[in-house]
Amino acid sequence: MAEAAVSFVVDKLGNLLVEELIRLHGVNDQVERLRRELQRMQCFLRDADTKRKRDERVKHWVKEIREVAYEAEDVIDTFIINAADTHRRRPGVFRFLKSCLRATTDVVGRHRASAQITAITDKISEISASRITYDIRNLEDENGGGVERRVPARRPIVPHVEDSDVVAFDGHMSALVEQLLHHSEKRSVVSIVGIGGLGKTTLARKVYNSIDVKREFGIRVWITVSQDYESVKLLNEILEQVRKCKEKFEQREVMEKLRDSLKEKRYLIVMDDVWSQGVWEQMQEAFLDEKNGSRVLITTRFLNVAKYADPNATPYELRLLTDVESLELLLKKAFVNQDVQANCTEDLRSIGRELVKLCGNLPLALVVVGGLLSIREKEYSAWRRVLETMSWTVEGKECMAILALSYEDLPHYLKSCFLYLAAFPEDTKIKADRLIRLWIAEGFIPRKGKGTIEEMAEDCLEELAQRCMVQVASRKSIGRSIKSCRVHDLLREFAVSEAKEDAFLVIYNNPNQDATSPPGPGRRAVFHNLDGLQGLTIPPKLRSLLAFDMEHPNFSDYVAQFKLLRVIDLSGVRGIKSLPEEIKAMIHLRYLGLSGCTELEVIPSSIGHLQNLETLDVTNAFILKKLPPTLWNIKKLRHVLLVAAVIPEGPPPYADLPNLQTLETVDVPKSWEGGLPNITSVRKLGLHFDFQDRGKILSPLLQKLHHLLSLTVRIADDDVTIPSGIDTSAFPCHHHIQEMELYGRWYSRTLGSHEFPPHLVELTLSLSRLEHDPMPTLEKLQNLRVLQLWDNAFSGKKMICSADGFPQLQTLDLYLLEQLEEWCLEADAMSKITRVRIWSCEALRVVPEFQRLPSLQELILVDLRREFMDRISGDGGEDHYKIQNVQSVYKSSLFQTGNVGSSRTTVERS
Repeated sequence: MAEAAVSFVVDKLGNLLVEELIRLHGVNDQVERLRRELQRMQCFLRDADTKRKRDERVKHWVKEIREVAYEAEDVIDTFIINAADTHRRRPGVFRFLKSCLRATTDVVGRHRASAQITAITDKISEISASRITYDIRNLEDENGGGVERRVPARRPIVPHVEDSDVVAFDGHMSALVEQLLHHSEKRSVVSIVGIGGLGKTTLARKVYNSIDVKREFGIRVWITVSQDYESVKLLNEILEQVRKCKEKFEQREVMEKLRDSLKEKRYLIVMDDVWSQGVWEQMQEAFLDEKNGSRVLITTRFLNVAKYADPNATPYELRLLTDVESLELLLKKAFVNQDVQANCTEDLRSIGRELVKLCGNLPLALVVVGGLLSIREKEYSAWRRVLETMSWTVEGKECMAILALSYEDLPHYLKSCFLYLAAFPEDTKIKADRLIRLWIAEGFIPRKGKGTIEEMAEDCLEELAQRCMVQVASRKSIGRSIKSCRVHDLLREFAVSEAKEDAFLVIYNNPNQDATSPPGPGRRAVFHNLDGLQGLTIPPKLRSLLAFDMEHPNFSDYVAQFKLLRVIDLSGVRGIKSLPEEIKAMIHLRYLGLSGCTELEVIPSSIGHLQNLETLDVTNAFILKKLPPTLWNIKKLRHVLLVAAVIPEGPPPYADLPNLQTLETVDVPKSWEGGLPNITSVRKLGLHFDFQDRGKILSPLLQKLHHLLSLTVRIADDDVTIPSGIDTSAFPCHHHIQEMELYGRWYSRTLGSHEFPPHLVELTLSLSRLEHDPMPTLEKLQNLRVLQLWDNAFSGKKMICSADGFPQLQTLDLYLLEQLEEWCLEADAMSKITRVRIWSCEALRVVPEFQRLPSLQELILVDLRREFMDRISGDGGEDHYKIQNVQSVYKSSLFQTGNVGSSRTTVERS
C-alpha cells in the first residue's frame, strides 16, 4: 500500500502544480523536486511491498516511505488551506491593514512550507539510498514498462458467472431441500455447519432460491446476522420482508407484530452467519409453530450454536469439496464465460490440480485463485508462475495466504479500492453508485483513456468482481453494470487487518479504542454503532470520516475540527440538524454525504467555499428547509442528490456546471424560462415543477442534454393536464434516454404512439390518471425491461396485453390502480417476463391468465380483494390453475386483515 500512497501523492502534486499555481507561488520549485523524488521511489515500491511480508526490515522501510508521503501531503494541503484563507478578501474599514497583515503572514507561511518540503525531500533521498541494503529492485524496468502500464483502458463490461452458478453442491442441495420439505410438520431448525470459506452461504442461497422451496413456502425471509448484531434490528428486518413494507418498532412490539404476520403461514426464515447461541435465544419466540412445516435455516461455523437452536435435529456438516469438484470450480472461474472443455489444455489442468492441493479444497480459496487465473494468459508459463508464487503458503493458513496473494497481485489503485470495502459493516449490501463516488472522491481512480471517471470506476469494480474479491449482489437493467455488491466475511477480515497495518483506515466500534489506535498518520476513520466519542484517540490529520448507525446530534461539530478532510459521509448518523459554518475551511472536501440525516434542516451558505466539492448527497433528509444558492457556484460539482419536492431551488440560469453528471430531484425555478443553466453534461436528471408552464422549460432543456440517460419529472399540481403531453421533439431518434419516471398528469386521456424515447429500458408512470388503456402504446417499446404503473397511473377498468407485445419486458409492477377490474393477457404476450407484482388493486376481480406467461418465476400479490385471493387458493380455488406454473407465489392480505392498521402498504421501488 506504500505504492498506492506514493502514487496518489505524486499524481496530486502534479495536478496541484497545474491547478494551484497561484497558491503555490514561492514553493512550486520545492514541490516539483518533491514530486520527482517520490516518482523515483514508485519504481521500487512494488518489489518492496511484496517483500515486506517476509522481511521486517523491508516492512519498516515501506512504512517510512508511506509516512513521508503522507507527511508531504499534509504539508502541502495545510499550506493551500492557509494560502486560501490569507487571500480571502473581506470588505470593511480595516481592509488595508488586514491586507498588509495577510501579506506578512503569507511570506512567513511560504517560508515555513518551503523549509518543511525541503526537509521531507532530503528525508526521501536518505530513505532511497538505503534500498540497496535490502535488495529492493525496480520491477517496472525488468518488466519493460513504467508504472502507468497497469492502468486499464476503458473496456466493455462483460458480467462474469456468479459463484452460485458454479459451486458443485447438487448433492448437498438435494439433501437440504428434502430436510426442509418432507420432515416433521413441527417447526424445526435446519443448520448448515462448517468453517469459514467452505460455501455455507452459497449453498443456503441455492436452497433458498430453488424452485421446490419457492413453491412450498409462502413466506421466505433472508437475514444476515454476523458477529455484531442487534436482535431488534434483525426482527424489524424480518418483519419488513414479511410485510413488503418498511416499519420500525421496539423489541416487544416488533415481536408481537411478527408473530401476528406469521400466524397461519408456512414460512422459511434463513439466518445466515450466526456466531452465538444468544441470537436464537433472543429471537425464537417470534417464530410461531403452526404445525404446518415451517422452517428456520441457520448457517454457522459453530456446532454448539446449531445444537442449541434445535437439540433434536442433526446439523448438516458441510464437507470440503472433492478433488474433482475443486478442479471443476477452479477452471470455471478461470475460464469465465468460456467453454472449459474446449479451451483448457491438459497442461493447464495439471497446474490446476496442483493449485487445488494448495487451496486445500476450500471453495473460497478456489474461487479467488480462479479469479486470479481469469486475468492471466491461458498459457502454461503464466499459470506456472501463479503456482510458484503460491508455494510460500503457510500450513493451516492457506486461505488467508491465498487472499494475500490475490491482493498483492492487484495494481495499486485496485488495492486502495479493495481496502476501502473494509469501511462498510460486515455483510452490508453496498450500493455501487455510492461506492464509486467515494472512490473517486478519495482519488483512487486513475483518469486515463476515454470515458468518464465514473465509467473507469465501474470497470474497477467489475475487475474486483472478476477476480472474486467482491460478490455481485445485483445488476442494473441498464447496461448490466453492478448495482450492489457484498464482501465475503473472510475477505473483509483480511481487508480490515491489511488496512489497519497500512494506516489506511481504522474502524472505531468501541469506546475504549484509544489503546488500539494505530500510531502515525492515520488517514481514514470509520465509526460503527458508537454511543459516544469520549476517550477515542483519532489521528488529527484525517482525510476521510465515515459513520454508520450512530445517534449523535453534535457529530457534525465534532467533524469540523478536521480541516484536511476530502470525504465526509455521515449517512449513518441520526440527530444532526445543521452543519457548522466552519465547514467553509474544508476546501479539500470532495464528498459530503448526509443521506439518512432525517433531522437535517439547514445547509449553511458557506458550502459555496468548497470549490473542490464533487458530490453532495442529502437524499432522505426529509425536513431539509434550505439549500443555499451558493451551492451552484461550485464548478466541480458532479453529483447533487437532493430530497424530492422540497423547497430547495435549482441552479439559476447563469449557473455554469460543466462537470455535472447527476442532478436529482431539484425544484425548477420559473426563472429558467429566460434561459437555462449550463448542465449539458448531465446524465441523470430529476426535476420537480410546481407551476403550469413547465413545457416551456422542459422541452428546450431536453434538447440540449445529449448525454442524458435517466430522467425523473415530478409535478406538484397533478390536477393540471397539458393536452399535448410532452413535446415529443425533445426525444429525437438518436437520444440516449433509457430510464424515465413521470409523476403527475403529463399526458392527456390517452398516450400517443411517439410519447417516449425509442431506447427506453425502464419506465415508471405515477398519478397520470390515464383514462384509456396505455398497454397498446407501451407494449411497442422494443427495449423496455421494467414497467411500473403506480398510484392511479391508469384510471380505467380494463387493460389488455396483446400477442408479441413487450418483447423484452422482465418486470411489471401494478400498484394502487384503484379502478382496474380486469387485466387480460393474450397468448405470447410478454414472452420474457420473470416477475409480476400487484399491490392494492382492490377492484381487480378477474384473475389474469398467468399460465400464458411460461417464463414467469415470481408473482407477488398484496392487498387484493378476498374474492380474488380465494379464486387462486390451492384449496379448491377455481382459478388456481392459472398460477400453478409460477415458481414462487407470494400472497398477502395485510390491509384487509388489519395487521397494519388503517394505512396501506408502503411500496419501495426495486
